[in-house]
Amino acid sequence: MKKLSFLILSLFAFSFVFVACDPEDKPNVDDIVEDGFYVVGEATAVASLTADGANKAIMAVGFNEVLQSKDGVTDEEKVSAACQRAGMYEKYIVLEGGKPFSLVLKEGKEETKYGATLEAVELGGVDEQPNITVQKGVLAENTTMQVSETGLYHIVLDLNLNNDLPNKLILVAPVTLGVRGGMNSWGFSEMASSEINKNTITYTIEDQELPVGGIFKFAYGGGWKIQLDEEGLVKANTNLGKDLKPGAGNIAVEAAGLYKITLTYTLAQGDINSSFSYTAELTQASSMPENMYMTGTDFGGWTWGSEGIVSLVPVHSAAGSFWTIKYLKAGNGMKFSEINIANDWSKAFAGLGENIGFSFDGDGNAVVAEDGIYMIYVDSKNNKLAIEPAKVYLTGEALTGGWGNEAAEFLFAAEGNQLASPLFTSGGNLRIFAASSIATTDWWTREFNVFDGKIEYRGAGDDQAAVAVTAGQKVTLDFNAGTGTIQ
Repeated sequence: MKKLSFLILSLFAFSFVFVACDPEDKPNVDDIVEDGFYVVGEATAVASLTADGANKAIMAVGFNEVLQSKDGVTDEEKVSAACQRAGMYEKYIVLEGGKPFSLVLKEGKEETKYGATLEAVELGGVDEQPNITVQKGVLAENTTMQVSETGLYHIVLDLNLNNDLPNKLILVAPVTLGVRGGMNSWGFSEMASSEINKNTITYTIEDQELPVGGIFKFAYGGGWKIQLDEEGLVKANTNLGKDLKPGAGNIAVEAAGLYKITLTYTLAQGDINSSFSYTAELTQASSMPENMYMTGTDFGGWTWGSEGIVSLVPVHSAAGSFWTIKYLKAGNGMKFSEINIANDWSKAFAGLGENIGFSFDGDGNAVVAEDGIYMIYVDSKNNKLAIEPAKVYLTGEALTGGWGNEAAEFLFAAEGNQLASPLFTSGGNLRIFAASSIATTDWWTREFNVFDGKIEYRGAGDDQAAVAVTAGQKVTLDFNAGTGTIQ
């Protein structure tokens, strides 16, 4: 009888353990409110830490943009780790105008509410900041804040754990999202917004023309970063790049054409990019050529597909535009084509609708009147072709005191069939660009440099590696040979 009673008790205990471990009784980890800073209150979608979905109100770890230029740090993951700042937090969140909100610090069972007396500060686009008015203040316990207008806001908080700021600071910036990239020469094009909702907003922009490999980023207010303190020790990125991470690399498209770009904001837990998703829909394929070649008496001997054919460099952010610099001999003809196939002249041309700086010989080939070094620029979109004496310039703060300056003091001079720069007045990183009278984009879209004695073009790619030079040196370029020297 004792054995039977023991067996019954054992079975009862086993069944209790089995029921207690039912997966349906486990807490949902997505509903767990972890330690951290939260943006809560009537102005938000989360009234308090006990509300449903409170975990979505948690602020993300902040990244100090000032640290992104650390020497030797190039890998994106390493950059992110290096730029984390202790006590800095960020959050994109919708705030309802005229309603209170606060920042709540949860540490175990303790909750501390913070707010601030916010004051308006006009940024005016200074130092690559957005051209907007923001609210700034000093954190204080047991108080609230509010904004006057309903909308999406970027909140940046720093607890001054490094003791390098005057106080614990907060910044509340209104977010007007748009795109910056090849579609606007890295200006700013505002996106249309859906009706504002505390949980989700959709932003769209249509008919954005991008070339093959065309690049862009999302940003707000036309800026790249935003400054928390007056000295600029702490800055937060105001742009979303690759994988929608703040300050990351460019977003690229594969095909040329017109795009409908959609960015969706959703209140979410996690890093900043957890709250965003995007699509880039090709709505109309481009009719612009993706390549451009040149042949002639001195370039491939009029034989497509042969050695000596010139492949023109694509102009960054300008679909259908290409350029090259060559030493040309007077009267020696040239033709161009978007294909480089032996005996195929179906796409060949010597001129377009508007032709600048050259004439045609009796066979309908493009020719120049004098020997010299020429800039050849093909603009298929605007139906223009220019062949003009080459103008190549030094640029960069270390060498010239500005960017894209076409002043005579920075202009290369001809030395036979080569171009030589002025002597460098100081040390720094060398940057060079070519100009054209029909170019429609910024100087860096026609940038190139010298690496290991060879001229390499930026084309449609990202920034080139730095090339350090010292005062008193100069660079000499032979474009026909594709070589250069720095000495």
